[in-house]
Amino acid sequence: MIEVLKLLITFALVITLIRLKLHVGVSIFAGSVLLGILFGLTPLELIKSFYYSSIAWSTVRLILIIVFIMGMTNVFSQIGYLKDMEKAIKELFPKAKYSLAMLPALIGLMPMPAGALVSAPMIEEVANKLNLKPEEKTVVNYWFRHVWEFSWPMYQAIIIASAILGIAVREFSIKMSPLTILMITIGYLLLLRPIKDETSEIGNKKEGAKLLLRATYPILVIVVISIILGYDMVYGAFVGFLSALLPHFKKLDRKQILKHGVQPKIIFLLLALMYFKYILQITGAVNTLPKAIIQLNLPVTFVIILTPFIVGLMTGISFAYVGMSFPLLLPFFTSFDKIALAYLSGFIGILFSPVHLCLVFSAEYYKAEMGKVYRKLLVPGAVLFLLGVMYTALIR
Repeated sequence: MIEVLKLLITFALVITLIRLKLHVGVSIFAGSVLLGILFGLTPLELIKSFYYSSIAWSTVRLILIIVFIMGMTNVFSQIGYLKDMEKAIKELFPKAKYSLAMLPALIGLMPMPAGALVSAPMIEEVANKLNLKPEEKTVVNYWFRHVWEFSWPMYQAIIIASAILGIAVREFSIKMSPLTILMITIGYLLLLRPIKDETSEIGNKKEGAKLLLRATYPILVIVVISIILGYDMVYGAFVGFLSALLPHFKKLDRKQILKHGVQPKIIFLLLALMYFKYILQITGAVNTLPKAIIQLNLPVTFVIILTPFIVGLMTGISFAYVGMSFPLLLPFFTSFDKIALAYLSGFIGILFSPVHLCLVFSAEYYKAEMGKVYRKLLVPGAVLFLLGVMYTALIR
């Protein structure tokens, strides 16, 4: 039980530092060092551990993938693909309320911090036409911005989970895709369908399809290489990045792409996450939780649900609940249903987190009352969790 207390102290430190606005990478690194000290590592062993975890291929691969994807999103921003996406959706889905879902969902294909703030102004004109309240705008924008987070291979949480678990991104994405479909369905039934929409605008489907293809082809390249053909995500991300970069190479600000792609804070965060996993393994701390559960006769399912949920709720960051809780839960991940349950629980935690930037910024942008936002989010979120748990039971 002393070892479990050491783990709890480490988690408490990390979450406290994040809540105090310290960068999440620094917070997790500090927690890793504390964990090592509590489990008897010397300063030299801590330094060596950081070196070995940093040069491991699993870490280097992780960094390369994130760098390529971040670089690609900057290319998208520079060449105006985001505007093209907005035009394409309005042509393809002229019925106003469907644009409310499609625009944030399309932005959600490109992982970025506070992405809901990018889509918020995009749907404001449409939302105003439909006389939506600020809380309704917030929840619709927030919900559909995150529908891909269970399965879209470009998301950092999925890439990190793949690295920690030793599972191909393709396998993870395919097995988790029913949860994305479930979230879209719930969003349609509970959030979109009740909206009264008498608009009957006619769009140019052909023009919309051309615009959408032009604006998203680098994303499609990644999907084809890494999901359909099954090659490692690092190759898909690299080729996808090049396919966005090369056609516009001369007119792009290459320094800006490099600056956006190679962000020291993001790279340090990834190093800190893999360092945390390494410390858990070499100290044997990863085995303390299973031992304690056996001694206390706690249900394993309870621990698999609660651990990532708490981390997600407290941090509001998807890759934080994956990076911090998944290494600890590795001994329990004897089949994919348990992995899916842990991921779902962590996602529900970030969905309701009061420090989730997408939620905070969306509510602030629309001037919505947070209490009313939570009330509107409660039923769809609860239904998603309950039906999601049923799905994980089916794949057992």
